[in-house]
Amino acid sequence: MTYSRDDTERLLSFYNNLIAKYGVNDPRSLSWRGEISEAKRFFVLCEVGNLQNASVLDVGCGFGDLYQFLSKHCSNFSYKGIDVNPKMIEAAHLKCPNVDFEIADIGEYIGPKTDYVLASGVLSFKIPDYKKIYFDYIKKMFEISNIATAFNMLNAQYHNDDDIYVAWSIPEVQGLCAQLTDKITLRQDYLSQDFTMYLSH
Repeated sequence: MTYSRDDTERLLSFYNNLIAKYGVNDPRSLSWRGEISEAKRFFVLCEVGNLQNASVLDVGCGFGDLYQFLSKHCSNFSYKGIDVNPKMIEAAHLKCPNVDFEIADIGEYIGPKTDYVLASGVLSFKIPDYKKIYFDYIKKMFEISNIATAFNMLNAQYHNDDDIYVAWSIPEVQGLCAQLTDKITLRQDYLSQDFTMYLSH
């Protein structure tokens, strides 16, 4: 399963309104509080494994911020970023003109397998039937990774679940992920409202 047309239009409207308000150089346009929290999420995602000389697929790449973060912390890696939002992909190309960015939904994405598949904030926007759709996304990300996938979520213990944001029960997510692999690592040591999962092959 993947986003419906209505889901996509609602998602684009939500983020395009933030872009109009904050611009393409502000993490608040991605619904993050600021650069510090964004960087903390990236740091934990990238600890999923040794990204040196590895290939990375960035799902929901936004403005390419994760690529810029990786470039500061890793000297050699192969990267591709995908996002459903054309405005974000356009901005990513302007910021990083020689980097591979593509307008794509992970549910429909067709591409080669990648060592690591990373996703920051992708599983937090509330849509109908979100549990089914987002678990299908997790399954797809894991299937196209050679080594591991890592993704973050909002923690229902500390974050409200409302009409905009999905807040997840950690035991429920662990149970779903256990259908894919028994190599699961939970990270809760960086931001109180977040958690990150590593699924390894």
